[in-house]
Amino acid sequence: MSDTGEMENFQRWLQTQLSLTTSIEDPSERERRRLQIESAIREAISFRESLELLADLQVSPPFVSSESSVRKISEPIVPDTENNSSRCPKCDSEVEHELGFCTMCGEKS
Repeated sequence: MSDTGEMENFQRWLQTQLSLTTSIEDPSERERRRLQIESAIREAISFRESLELLADLQVSPPFVSSESSVRKISEPIVPDTENNSSRCPKCDSEVEHELGFCTMCGEKS
């Protein structure tokens, strides 16, 4: 939210949320939520003002956009057992492709 327009939209959203606190029935919950939102609005204003100050001073914002330097872990390659074996047409037991024949009945594949 470094863009000033985005910050203003965020503040407007917070102000809308603040107006909705009047519909909270429990007085203590209503007050707690109101204080929470007012605090967030103050922080948003402070943040926006500091961004504007940095822009006026022509200092780059303290945020750095960079790609993740963390290397993604690749999933281990597990041999597919279905590709290494099939069913014997004669006795329906598993046939290893490496052998070329059924170990149960001797049928060649």
